[in-house]
Amino acid sequence: MPIPEIAGFIRRYDRFLIAGHARPDGDSLGSALALAAALEELGKCVQVVNADRHSRNYNTLPGIDSIKVGPKVDGDWEALIILECNNLQRSGIDGLGHLPAVNIDHHPKNDFFAEINWVDPSAAAVGEMIYSLILELGLHPSVDVATNLYVALLTDTGSFQFSNTTADTLRIASELVKFGANPAAIARDVLLTQPEARLRLIGRLLETLQLDPTRKIAWIVLTREMLEATGAEPDDIEGLVNYPLSIEGVEVCAFFKEQSVPADFRVSLRSKGRYNVGLVAEGFGGGGHKNAAGLSVAGSYETVRDRVIGELERLLA
Repeated sequence: MPIPEIAGFIRRYDRFLIAGHARPDGDSLGSALALAAALEELGKCVQVVNADRHSRNYNTLPGIDSIKVGPKVDGDWEALIILECNNLQRSGIDGLGHLPAVNIDHHPKNDFFAEINWVDPSAAAVGEMIYSLILELGLHPSVDVATNLYVALLTDTGSFQFSNTTADTLRIASELVKFGANPAAIARDVLLTQPEARLRLIGRLLETLQLDPTRKIAWIVLTREMLEATGAEPDDIEGLVNYPLSIEGVEVCAFFKEQSVPADFRVSLRSKGRYNVGLVAEGFGGGGHKNAAGLSVAGSYETVRDRVIGELERLLA
């Protein structure tokens, strides 16, 4: 575990970029903002960069408005810390490859592309790893840092419901609460507050629900027309993949999202227990975790659906 080496890397430079993956989630955002605040406490100049804007349910994260959003970066930066990316391309940002870098990730597949690589698939969230790094730097998390790291853990464990939740996850969450994270306020802001358009979109999505003959596989589909009709935004779909997975008896599910006319789809996969949907995603050039993965594929909805559901049927066979 190269935590001391990473701490040395941080002490060596003064001007840092911190990048997460495209379409940032709660773990990517919370971890990046927490690490940025910690580095600033050490007197470093830091900029968090993301290729895409965050979902509206993260609007209350401390420091969220400081994130620079765009497809490329410029400026006189000395070093990069990249989070939750198996390679530089996963960030969706140009202009990062020339910087000495630290790669911090918890996905099982990683290209180990940086000067220092810390990849720990046993971590429920990169937020767990950032917490350990902050302690190694001799810092005590501020309330803002604790809040952002708690969000990272909360969201990447499905509110501590997923199988990646460990004793360490719950211990760290408890310590973050001692440092000032407010579980009730965070749950209200991140999980329990949503725009009307999202709720109307959920209604449309549930109308598309289908199950295979075994009733162990369920799926839903989002079209661009649904977004337009409800007034919802693309980032309003976060977490909706879990709806079909909640059906009694369902073991795996898929969420098909139309990306462009006429026929490109991004597909999120989820599973319960022993079924490894990460392997299915890898077969399409995607990736992820055992119980949560994603992929992109071209074709009509019917073609894409049949291919993906066929692979999920083979997974369960």
